[in-house]
Amino acid sequence: EWKVKSGGGGGEGGGVGALAALLRVKGIAWLATQRSQQAHVALAGTRFTVEPGAPWWAAVERSAWPRGLEADLAAVWAETHGDRRTELVCIGRELDHAAGSSR
Repeated sequence: EWKVKSGGGGGEGGGVGALAALLRVKGIAWLATQRSQQAHVALAGTRFTVEPGAPWWAAVERSAWPRGLEADLAAVWAETHGDRRTELVCIGRELDHAAGSSR
């Protein structure tokens, strides 16, 4: 089991710069240290958690896949890493979308 938690005092937000107006984040992440398992990521106010999620389908033998899954995954599947990806929904006030999507 692996878990990361962070919390602090002081109300909503609490970030700096492009993250200052960020209130909530929720989604899945691909962590380099967890190639077989999704990470569930959540941020609410100053509380940030990363917890184990379901296995990535790329880590599951195809013979164990439910019927129709391959077609369902087609939109997100990449030959190099399968369905592993990071998808986060960010909620906030007056967010700087350009700063949030820059690499």
